[in-house]
Amino acid sequence: MITPTSIAVLVIVLVTLGLMLLRPGHLAEGWYALAGAVATLLAGAVAPAEVPSLILETGDVLLFLLGMLALTGIIERARLFDIIADLCAQWSGGNGRLLFLFLYLFGAFVTTFLSLDVTVILLTPIVLALTARRNIDPVPFLFATVFVANVVSLALPVSNLTNLLVYDGLGIEFRDFAATMWWPNLVAAISCLGMLFWLFGKRIPRRFGPPLPDLAPVSVATPWTAFCGIVLALTLVTLVVLGGLGYPLWWASISGSAALALGAATRRRLTVAEIWRDLSPPVFLFLIGMTIVVAGFDRAWLDDRTVPLPANDAAALALAAGLNALGSNVVNNVPMTLLSLGVIERAPGAARELLTYGSLVGANIGPALTTYGSLATILWLTLCRRAGVRITTRDYLRVSLAVVPVTLIVTTAVLHVTLR
Repeated sequence: MITPTSIAVLVIVLVTLGLMLLRPGHLAEGWYALAGAVATLLAGAVAPAEVPSLILETGDVLLFLLGMLALTGIIERARLFDIIADLCAQWSGGNGRLLFLFLYLFGAFVTTFLSLDVTVILLTPIVLALTARRNIDPVPFLFATVFVANVVSLALPVSNLTNLLVYDGLGIEFRDFAATMWWPNLVAAISCLGMLFWLFGKRIPRRFGPPLPDLAPVSVATPWTAFCGIVLALTLVTLVVLGGLGYPLWWASISGSAALALGAATRRRLTVAEIWRDLSPPVFLFLIGMTIVVAGFDRAWLDDRTVPLPANDAAALALAAGLNALGSNVVNNVPMTLLSLGVIERAPGAARELLTYGSLVGANIGPALTTYGSLATILWLTLCRRAGVRITTRDYLRVSLAVVPVTLIVTTAVLHVTLR
C-alpha cells in the first residue's frame, strides 16, 4: 500500500542518489548519505531508537575499515609503498604494458584471497607512488586497480563482503561456493582486462624510464619501514586465517593498526591531523547513512514482497544478475545484498541456487558502473583525492559504461553454463 511515508522515502532515496552522483559543492559522498539518513528519520520511516541497532549490523565492516585505513596511512608515510612500487617497476623491466598486467594480476590475487577492499586500500597507494616516481600517467593503472577489485571478487566468500553475507546468511558450503564461482570469476577477470587494454592501450606507455632525479629509489629499508612491513604481512596472514575460520576480519585490522599506531606514537611519527586524514570520516558516514536510508526503503517498499521469476533458468539468472546490478547502483551493493537475502529465502528451492549466485554476479560486478555502487570504489576515490588525483564522475562513467556491461553479460553467461 502506497502511503505518504513511502512516497517521502522514495523521494529521499532518489534525491540522495542524485546528490551523490552530481556532488554539488564537491563534497564527499558520505555527507549526502548522511543527509539522506537524517531525512529518512524525519520522515518517520526509521525510528531514532533503531539507529544504534542498525549501526551494529554493520559494526564488523566499520571496524575492519577503521583498522585498514589507519594501517595503510601509517605504512604509506613509512615509505613502504615506495619500496614496493620500485620493485614492481624493476620486475617489469621498463615495459609499461607488462607493468599494467603485473599490477592487475597482483590485484586479482589480493582480491581473491583477502577481499576487494584490501586490494583498493593496499594497491592504490602503490600505484600512486609508482606512477609519481616514474612520471607515468596514473589514470590507466588506477582504473585497473578499482576494476580488478570489484570485478574479480567472486571466487571465494572472503573476496567480497557481499559474498560473506550470502555465504553466512544462506549456509552455503565453502567448497560449493568456490567450485561454482571460480570459473565465472576467471572469465570476469579476463574480460575486464581485455576491455581495459582496449580503452587505455594508447595511454599505457610501451616503455618507461628510471625514477625522476628528485624522487630517487628507496633502496634501503629503515628499521621502522621493516617493522611496518612485518606488521602488514602478519595482518594479511591473520586476515586469511580468520576468514577461513569464520571469525571477524576486524580482529586482524584493528590489531595491526594498533601495533603500528603504538610504534608510531613512541617514535613521534603520528599526529592527530594524520589520524583524521587516514580514517577518512566520510567513508563511515556513507556506510551508516546508506544503512539507514535502505532500512527505510525496505520497510516502505519491499517488506514481505516476492519477485515473480521466469520459468526459464537462463532468464531467471539474468534477472537476478540484472536486478542486483541495478539495485547496487541505486542503494550500494552491500545494502542491496541484504535486501536480496530476504527475496532468496522466500524463493522456491529450485530457483534459490540461481538467485543466489546470479545476485552475487550482479552485486559484485554491477556496482562498478557508478562511483558509489560499492564501498571499494568509494575508498578508491577517497585515496585518489587524498593524493591529489582528480577523477570526475564523468571520467569514471566513460570507462565503466564500456567495461561493466560487457563483463557482466559474459560472466552471467558462463555462470549459467556452470550451473547446468
